[in-house]
Amino acid sequence: MFRNRFPSARPNRPIGDPSPAPGGFFLCPLACLPSVPDAARLQQQALYEWAYQQAREVLRPSILERDLLAVWN
Repeated sequence: MFRNRFPSARPNRPIGDPSPAPGGFFLCPLACLPSVPDAARLQQQALYEWAYQQAREVLRPSILERDLLAVWN
């Protein structure tokens, strides 16, 4: 591929720190938030726990990756 065909994908100036500034946050009183029934809150917590368990199973290494017998180099 020719280098002069496409412009550079790199920015011209370095990118600064992407963390948000402290001035970007503000306090929100608890009374301003909508009320959620306890049953809905428990159902949402159960859903998050189920999703967490599913993610842990996906990220668990396979039998070959665990190297149970310690014979692979």
